[in-house]
Amino acid sequence: MLDLAGIMFSSIMMMIVIMRAVRLDRTLPWFHAIKRKAAPPTKPDSPWRRRS
Repeated sequence: MLDLAGIMFSSIMMMIVIMRAVRLDRTLPWFHAIKRKAAPPTKPDSPWRRRS
C-alpha cells in the first residue's frame, strides 16, 4: 500500500512540474533564436603564400 502511495505521489508531483514548465515556457521561453551574420566570413590567406 505504501509503495502505491509513493508511486502516486511522485507521479502527481511530476505532472505538476511538467504543467508548470509548459505554462512558464509560453510566457518566458528559455531559449532565443540565434541571429546570423548577413555576410559570410572572408576566407583567410593561405599560410604558404608570401606576404608582400
